[in-house]
Amino acid sequence: MILTIPNLLSLIRLLVVPLFISLLIYQDNGLALAVFLGASLTDAADGYIARRWNQRSYLGSILDPIADKAILDGAFITLSLKGMIPPWLSVVVVSRDVIIVGGVVMKAVFFDGRPEIKPSALGKLTTFFQFVTILIVMLVQWLNIRAMDMLTGLYGVTFVLTALSGAHYIYQGVVQMD
Repeated sequence: MILTIPNLLSLIRLLVVPLFISLLIYQDNGLALAVFLGASLTDAADGYIARRWNQRSYLGSILDPIADKAILDGAFITLSLKGMIPPWLSVVVVSRDVIIVGGVVMKAVFFDGRPEIKPSALGKLTTFFQFVTILIVMLVQWLNIRAMDMLTGLYGVTFVLTALSGAHYIYQGVVQMD
């Protein structure tokens, strides 16, 4: 079955990306925060429902990470352009995702046509910290709080996890193509 609840939640998360980015651009920070929080909750819910009620699917294994990357990369780029997140962090986050997607496409085109997409524990932890980073940055902005020390530490953790998981996915990709 293709139209499962987890797939529907991932699709909704993907479809709210333009709304979310527009809200950020037009500085409706409270509503943007609410939309992003809702998207974050659908990410947690789709995985839980897929495992709990055995609604895993190949489509879901593709749709979920695409939705995550779309909303996270959109958030990092937009918040970086608005001066709310350091550009170097956005470059690392987006570069990692481009490399991962490029590897999946290469495997599909040049090797076996249907890549197996399995997120690693490190990749899941990285995605979690990226979501948390965006949520906290938006919350700090919305509440007009000074929290540079906390944000600097969070940026560092997110950077390290993103870089390590990127290197891990590259290693896994090279091993699979061997």
